[in-house]
Amino acid sequence: MASLPHCCCCVKATLSIMRKYTYTSQNWFAKVTAAVVPGNILTFGLVGVVGILSHADSDPRTASAQFLTWLTVLLWCIVLPTCFLFSNGKRAWNYLSVSALCVWGLFFVLKVLQA
Repeated sequence: MASLPHCCCCVKATLSIMRKYTYTSQNWFAKVTAAVVPGNILTFGLVGVVGILSHADSDPRTASAQFLTWLTVLLWCIVLPTCFLFSNGKRAWNYLSVSALCVWGLFFVLKVLQA
């Protein structure tokens, strides 16, 4: 089987990209707290937006309420591990906080438009 040709400049560029975006477990406490506080607020905001758009009922016995309950778990299971993809805790806090504010802003705009 023939090997793919590569030049030194491609290898150097790849190595510099790999060094630039290495993921470590440094700042893990800040990243986890970012997932817990603004990530949790983001998750509930997303569920609220989906609830408004789907005209969900507040009765917990309905299928729409059960869907939103399990959607919360699914979104939380996505937000928690993705917090470790940020390069540091400050960046995780910033992105998740801004995302949560935007989602809750959308929630309140949709709530006003629905009434």
